[in-house]
Amino acid sequence: MNEITLNNQTLGYIKLFESYTRTNVYECLENEEMVLFVVGERKLAEIFKKHEKIITDLKEKINKRIIMAEFSPDLLTFTRNLFYRYEVREIDLIWKENTTNIFISIAPENIGKAIGKDSRNIKLMRDGIARYFKIKNVIIKQR
Repeated sequence: MNEITLNNQTLGYIKLFESYTRTNVYECLENEEMVLFVVGERKLAEIFKKHEKIITDLKEKINKRIIMAEFSPDLLTFTRNLFYRYEVREIDLIWKENTTNIFISIAPENIGKAIGKDSRNIKLMRDGIARYFKIKNVIIKQR
């Protein structure tokens, strides 16, 4: 696992999220367009049950797109959780020389959204995965 440093802005996002949801954040990553919150296993249903407009409310406060995903100690499940909104069709894990490359097949109409402008979205997801697993790349398969 890599060393993690959080700036005041990220700490503020975590505090805001935890105050709205009463749920601990495992991870908070951001880029210019979005903030990714990773929560514990089986926590999303609980969050939405208590606060169904959580994404809208956080987006208004933070002024960025909000993505939430559940953590899993299983690489395949965690990857599927992160890319869920893009309609995952298939995930292949290729192990080579002590690192893993992840190849994801998603709905064709969502490929652009998953990659993002200047590859920002996929880099953010890759960084989220790399915090917990030894991976090299996350690649969107284009069929």
